[in-house]
Amino acid sequence: MSGTPAPIFERMREPTKPTVSHSSIVSSSLMLLRLGMRWFAIDVSAIEEVSLKGEVTRVPTAPSHILGVTSLRGRLLTVVGLAQMLGGEVTLSREGASTLPRLVVVRSGDLEVAIVAETIGGMVEHTSAIDPEGARPSCPFVREEFDWQGNRVWLLDVPALMAAAAKLAGILSPTDREEP
Repeated sequence: MSGTPAPIFERMREPTKPTVSHSSIVSSSLMLLRLGMRWFAIDVSAIEEVSLKGEVTRVPTAPSHILGVTSLRGRLLTVVGLAQMLGGEVTLSREGASTLPRLVVVRSGDLEVAIVAETIGGMVEHTSAIDPEGARPSCPFVREEFDWQGNRVWLLDVPALMAAAAKLAGILSPTDREEP
């Protein structure tokens, strides 16, 4: 076996587990995506797939951050708008269906949602120091912020994102439910 690294698409098929060294450093593979002027990153282990064009059907009376639903390979997925969760403007018409440029399907446990992305910026290896008492970003579903090619990137915490989306919609997420 040669010392040549596997192509990125082959490495993406294998689940990525963060590696921790004795110096409290975590390294993981991330997918970068852009929405408007803001860049986000998602750990590839949480990504199920990327759909290049997603037709989204609005759901009457849904909160603005729930852009609608889409059917992808026989699965009905809720489409979440990060811009709306951050207080931005609605990007879809309130009536009928719209087609979005890309949908990134993420999973946490048994739950899946699709996130809107205008651009996929590729994959990066990211290393960060673990500091449990360190400053966290003000957004509850952002794990950390880092710089990439002159852009500020928000690393999303997928379980926290799903819990925040459910809370904004007035739904208890599995992490909010009390055990009997």
